[in-house]
Amino acid sequence: IFSASMSKPEVVPDKISNPINFYVIIGILVVGAGIFVAFQFLPEEETGMLAFILSVGFASGAAAFAFFVAKRAGLGVISKAYLSLALGFTAYVIAELLYYTFDLVLGIEPYPSVADIFFFALYPFTLGHLLLNMSYFHTGYTIFQKIWIPAIPVFAIFIYIIMSLSVPDAELNFDFYYGLIFVAAAATTFSFTVMGTLTFKSGALGVVWLLLLIGLMVNAAGDVWYYHLEIFGQYYDAHPVTVVWYVANMFIIYALFKHIKII
Repeated sequence: IFSASMSKPEVVPDKISNPINFYVIIGILVVGAGIFVAFQFLPEEETGMLAFILSVGFASGAAAFAFFVAKRAGLGVISKAYLSLALGFTAYVIAELLYYTFDLVLGIEPYPSVADIFFFALYPFTLGHLLLNMSYFHTGYTIFQKIWIPAIPVFAIFIYIIMSLSVPDAELNFDFYYGLIFVAAAATTFSFTVMGTLTFKSGALGVVWLLLLIGLMVNAAGDVWYYHLEIFGQYYDAHPVTVVWYVANMFIIYALFKHIKII
């Protein structure tokens, strides 16, 4: 299916007007700000329930849109790529269900827990989505690209280490190394998203990939922040990083919606 002789599918046209609606971008940011403000005024138990509903809702939306793109794309690499992305967000939904079941229903500390297996699954599935797309459309890597692709995860890990050790009495404990695994995976996924954005920048898919890049960049920043917080037990549902993830998922949903429009 990756042979050079294979004709490119009609679902990826080179030139179709597919501009970003900046009112949607503003709307995403306003919704995020509104959720954050609501969190600050709600009682702790209601905040937890709202966070649960929104987390599952946004992740389910991303999974549903990805499944729809995979179905509309027909058979072949593109369909498999978006199926992989859909499975990643399905795993993320399962993770959220487990996390909040432990937290709200069973009263068990949800971090670390089995939910983390499904949270982590988002990264390899998303990476599979990226690699499948680029294996079909990408023509190779320049020397410069071979340098900065690993440089981005290294930089993210460096920021995580600096943030974690900048706190008085900080130590390299289990939570530090546990979080480091997730930070490295998120940054690696983001690095290949940048590569995909550069691959498709001149076509109709350029808009889709730019929005995906923003979504995954915001998500990666949220992950670095979250795992830094968990080292010191400072995360809570109403923390701003929770809204950061919602905003990231909204950008990804918008990217998938834009892709549907050009199929």
